[in-house]
Amino acid sequence: MLAALLLLAAGSAPIGTVDAFLAKARAEASLDRVSTVRTMGRNADISRRITEQVLAGEKTMTVARLAEFAERGWKVPKAGDVVLVVDFDGQPAFLYRVIAAETVPFAAISAMHVVGESPGLRDVESWRAAHRKAWQAALDGLTPAEADALPVVWQQIAPIYPVAR
Repeated sequence: MLAALLLLAAGSAPIGTVDAFLAKARAEASLDRVSTVRTMGRNADISRRITEQVLAGEKTMTVARLAEFAERGWKVPKAGDVVLVVDFDGQPAFLYRVIAAETVPFAAISAMHVVGESPGLRDVESWRAAHRKAWQAALDGLTPAEADALPVVWQQIAPIYPVAR
């Protein structure tokens, strides 16, 4: 099951590397299960920066388009889920537990949703501008009202392995 999830998340994944990472996580963090495997960010550079921010304790919230979960074969998160984040080469980066999750329209993202976002995106207008740009392909052809109604999945997350520094 995990191998299939990983293949969906990263294309061609080094299963042995992932298995070793998870075995170490199970031993050090009392990990019992992984709910899904995913990438974060739209490219390798952004993914690396997100990983650094999460592991430094600087980023504790994240948002993705709801459609992205179906497009990439990811499970829509719920509180308590454990997520394995892999980089764009399929290498395990970190595990996080979903503390809270909510699907809301893009326009409903509020200060509460961005307070734990990446530094520089912690005010609503900066967050919206950055995500309109990042999600431009998905927003093309939508009216402003349709773009505002675009469902997004907000998560509050806590890294569990490796632990935040």
